[in-house]
Amino acid sequence: MSRDARDSHGNLLIDGENAEGKVRARYGIAELYVESPGVEVQKKVSRTQEVHNAMSYIFNDERGAQGRVLVARLLGKNMKNAPDSEVTDYLLSLAQRNPKQIITVYTGSDTALRLLLIEAREKHIIVIKNKVYTYADDIALGVSDDSVLAFLKDPKNKKILELIKRDTYPDLMNAKDTLTESTEDNSSSAKEEKNTKKAKK
Repeated sequence: MSRDARDSHGNLLIDGENAEGKVRARYGIAELYVESPGVEVQKKVSRTQEVHNAMSYIFNDERGAQGRVLVARLLGKNMKNAPDSEVTDYLLSLAQRNPKQIITVYTGSDTALRLLLIEAREKHIIVIKNKVYTYADDIALGVSDDSVLAFLKDPKNKKILELIKRDTYPDLMNAKDTLTESTEDNSSSAKEEKNTKKAKK
């Protein structure tokens, strides 16, 4: 009898026959288990790395405490008046339980627009009139968050998007304009200096 012989139920038969010629199954159902500690350790390391990455996004949020509040709001919890330590602790607890959720919020393609929509609504830049999201009293943006996001992502509405950003983040946009003007001035000065040198030659 071969070592892989099986009985009528499909169970492996081990250790051959007894003296009477009857098949004897000493161990019953045989199972094969290959231990792969390296695979399990790798999964644990990957999970730890993912949690670390999620926590890094939280700690290194470019908008600081305000950004963390907005991320918490985006995840369904309004912590506007909570201290930053409490908001951070809440987000870190989420990162430990579901790091992919935190990473998606910080890296998703719609995240910036979703945060803009939240803050624009809080500052009453965008309001809801007759169940329609409205900007500047008469510009209809959509009837839901997703429809507003689709509107703002449409290249045809880029100018409206920029106006909403300017109204929502006036300090940030003014700083951006100042930087742009400074860069353009430096570029113009460099061109003038180059032309002057050419004229002297």
